[in-house]
Amino acid sequence: MTFLVVGEGLVDLIGVAGQWRFSAVAGGSPLNVAVMLAALGRPVRFAGEAGRDFFGDLLRAHLARHGVPDAEVADAEATSLAFARIGADGSARYDFRFTWRFAAPVQLAGVSRLHTGSLATLVEPGAARVLRLMDAAAAAGIPVSYDPNIRPALAGEHARAVAAVERCVRRSDTVKASVEDLAWLYPGEPYLDVARRWAAMPYAAAAAGSGFGRRLVVVTLGADGAVAVLGGEALACPALKVEVADTVGAGDAFTAACLAALDGGPISTERVARALRRGCAAAAVACTREGAVPPTPREVEAVLSSVPAPRRLD
Repeated sequence: MTFLVVGEGLVDLIGVAGQWRFSAVAGGSPLNVAVMLAALGRPVRFAGEAGRDFFGDLLRAHLARHGVPDAEVADAEATSLAFARIGADGSARYDFRFTWRFAAPVQLAGVSRLHTGSLATLVEPGAARVLRLMDAAAAAGIPVSYDPNIRPALAGEHARAVAAVERCVRRSDTVKASVEDLAWLYPGEPYLDVARRWAAMPYAAAAAGSGFGRRLVVVTLGADGAVAVLGGEALACPALKVEVADTVGAGDAFTAACLAALDGGPISTERVARALRRGCAAAAVACTREGAVPPTPREVEAVLSSVPAPRRLD
């Protein structure tokens, strides 16, 4: 069976720390997740859009190089761009030139999981179409995973963005968010409280009839690792300490490795613990090089034994 990843592909123009020089690399959270799933040996389709321009050629070549079909990448007026300025600590600040229509139909036949999120679930008119696809997947019993990946510059009015995120949470059996996402969405509220509330949210109508079990909510904490909430249980996994080149794509590497580890069966506490360790291992590898370079299975396995075992939280 095949993963279907839906959302934006865009070109990241990555800056040199302290300078105004940029290098063009393929990016966009959903595209990164698709490529990283393929690098981990998982069959994957990617549905998005790109212009018939130089930057669109870069995206299509990137997908082809990693074995991801581009047949469902629809033509856009222009390829979207994200300018990433790198700080002294390796963190990235973004400025966007972005549009999202998502007008092309997408087939769900043969799909084992739908993954989406980021700008594709917030920017109209495409966001409404993604939401309908999430409903269709859930109604067909296809698990749905979601990563809000908030970009404040394009998130729009705060209350509207929160409502849009929560609509997607209610349609998903697996949700991954960063602690920064939750701090923007719910200022001042402890991230673990948010994770527990999301985990307990009732499913939307289509998902409620899907047979989805307990919702898994994972929160990435950067250098502090990740926590997961499944039902009434919570687990914490420390991060692997590495020398950071930049953090671009690290969250997407975590997502891909976590989803790959969860694929193929019901979600249990034991499987979540394994997925957290693999996610932290993949994110650590991604942080050691510039840009969203996908970790390979061999690279993940090489550092996996150094990732501490997750522990239960009270």
